[in-house]
Amino acid sequence: MNLNTKALLSLLLLAGLSTSIQAAIKPYPSGLIMRGKYDGTKCEAPRGNMAAGYCQVYWKDIEPKKGEFNWSVIDNAITAAQNHNSGKGVSNKDGYKVMIRIRTGVYAPDWVKGDSNVGKITWYFKDTSANQTHQLPLFWNSPYQDHYEDLMQEAASRYDDNDSVGGVAASMCMTVHSEIMWNRTGRKEVRSTNMSAMRALGGNRYTNEKDYACLQRQIQIHADNWHNTPTLFGSHLYQEYNYSNGEKSSNYNKTKQLFDECRNSSKLGKRCVLGNNSLRHDEVNNDGSINQLLFEVAQAGDPVYFQTNVFKDDAKPFGVNELKGAMNNAANWGAFSVEMPMGWDCSNVHSKTGCTPAVIAQRQNEFHDYQARLKNNFRPADATDTNRYVRTRHDISGAGWVHNSGALDQLSSTSSGEVWGLSGQSIWFRPSQHANWQSISGALTHIQVAGKGRVVGVNTNGNLYQRDRTNNRWTSLNRPSLNSGEKLVTVDTTDDGVLWATTSNNRIFTRNVAGSWSKVSGRLKQISVNDDGSEVWGINVNNNIYRRNGSSWSKVGGKLKQISAGTDGNVWGVNSSNTVYRRDGNSWKSVGNMKAVAAR
Repeated sequence: MNLNTKALLSLLLLAGLSTSIQAAIKPYPSGLIMRGKYDGTKCEAPRGNMAAGYCQVYWKDIEPKKGEFNWSVIDNAITAAQNHNSGKGVSNKDGYKVMIRIRTGVYAPDWVKGDSNVGKITWYFKDTSANQTHQLPLFWNSPYQDHYEDLMQEAASRYDDNDSVGGVAASMCMTVHSEIMWNRTGRKEVRSTNMSAMRALGGNRYTNEKDYACLQRQIQIHADNWHNTPTLFGSHLYQEYNYSNGEKSSNYNKTKQLFDECRNSSKLGKRCVLGNNSLRHDEVNNDGSINQLLFEVAQAGDPVYFQTNVFKDDAKPFGVNELKGAMNNAANWGAFSVEMPMGWDCSNVHSKTGCTPAVIAQRQNEFHDYQARLKNNFRPADATDTNRYVRTRHDISGAGWVHNSGALDQLSSTSSGEVWGLSGQSIWFRPSQHANWQSISGALTHIQVAGKGRVVGVNTNGNLYQRDRTNNRWTSLNRPSLNSGEKLVTVDTTDDGVLWATTSNNRIFTRNVAGSWSKVSGRLKQISVNDDGSEVWGINVNNNIYRRNGSSWSKVGGKLKQISAGTDGNVWGVNSSNTVYRRDGNSWKSVGNMKAVAAR
């Protein structure tokens, strides 16, 4: 079935415009991310429904000689990601991403450590045994930082415009771990020894002031070179060190100052993604910790991520259930993504054995709700403007509604960015934001899609259909018993197939997974249910708003002509003046002007 002439012209117009629009900041991959292996230069292979995976690489392997670079490990990971995306039928902009973390510090090349202008010291991590002994370049001084800036210039020139690269970690000011405000003097047993070496350098000695300045310059280097790709700052609270014994103390206010500097529009702005690398299930966000500061950042609408604790079986165990608790914390605190521990896809997460496709399928089903909640912390929605052009909102506090191709009258979308819509009664489908639109056979007057891909719709006669995605066809579903001349006009579905529908007489019905219909009290002209069925919202003929509360309806303040319930409280609507509103706690906040909206 062909798009009508107006819609086709709109598609062509937008397609033409897209080539002249300046490149936008890449949206940070939201959902679950594989953190990668840290014992060498390795990249995660794409699998399951992970949003991204890290290349954890040593600087000494990337640039073994000054100015001579070997990017093959990252390039191969990008090729694997692109093949993975192609196999799933999604674009590289919307599909699996490669994340880059170049580990510097003790993993800097010998030529850096051997540079007399840089300097180095013997530095211990856990103890003074041979395998815990390293050569640490003096990262707090400018000659080392100049070399890092050269590295970032080369990396950015190669990857900043690559759609398959989702983010790059800032790692200039580090020792052995890439948490950039942490672990300057190693474990307790060697702190005094390390600090003595760090201070016995005359004018090149370590100071807290130089350390802070290193972090500031790191922000500037990434701002100057990575124009399209988000930069991740993984950290604990900023730490100041006692020069006598190497002991540390955390400084909440200085951490906030650095975070604010990173988020400033004159620096990285929305390209600054702040995070913490050790989240557990039993932590809180109101104790003056890094969690509290990151929660405040997330509440301001800026991107935040968490990396969970590693799997371990000791006095403070961390297994799959604890991982779910940590993911729940991250989702509750407004994070966009969670970096998963190694072994998430193994039946024995501690020994990392039994890592099979069947376990991947099991775990991605277990983790689906957490992934959807993380994606929807981005508070995205799709919409059509008054010209019916399709637009997407990625960030509440940042840029407005972004142009996409297509022209629709009504649409519905998922947290993964899949969109189904109608132009007139013609059915159109887009697998992800930057994919091409596909014409779908049939004719409908209302359509909805749930988060796991279940699609339902009604046609002009009020007949009810569900998409059989395996066989690419529509299958008819039974309808409730209706009065003479009455027909279904709107319908929505949960992931497991519970339907809610309204009729031309504004009556309300619900259908259970077994196919039995029940009449629901009240009168609504349009209804919307979220993926798990926990939120049901509706609009009556007077544009009054109602929310399902157990077995009854509660009236909600405001007036809307259309409403859409997304994942985990992500509720949007449009009023009669085409003003878009997003539900924020117990109030509505305006988010621009559109004709119709679909919460992800």
